[in-house]
Amino acid sequence: MAALIWNHDCTVGIRSIDDQHGILLDALNELRTALLMDADSQTIRPMLKRVSELMRMHGESEDRLLAQYGFPDLASHRVDHQRLLNRLVQFDTRFEQRQRAAAYELVEYLRKWFTTHTGISGKKYGPWLQQCGVQ
Repeated sequence: MAALIWNHDCTVGIRSIDDQHGILLDALNELRTALLMDADSQTIRPMLKRVSELMRMHGESEDRLLAQYGFPDLASHRVDHQRLLNRLVQFDTRFEQRQRAAAYELVEYLRKWFTTHTGISGKKYGPWLQQCGVQ
């Protein structure tokens, strides 16, 4: 379970989105650290809820911004966000069923998602939004 480290590859060049990505990265790393320190479920549960809520809010914010400027690949982007939210519900259900391994799997899943989201998707919509004048 590797930590996420903020670097230039994580930026998409849009301040509000980069700020959200930074907050997501911090929340994921906090959850990762708590799991590695073998924190109890009462500690992990609110962290999982926070990560899920941050992901939901980020997806909505990003989708609104892309819709506002008519991003041509918005439909695909929304499908990716919905897929993520569906996975978060599945992990949450498993964790509630006392399957602690679900939290570890979630962190790994989100680490991979974050890397793809910022490194591939972000490199598509970031420059596009910048061309539209968004900073």
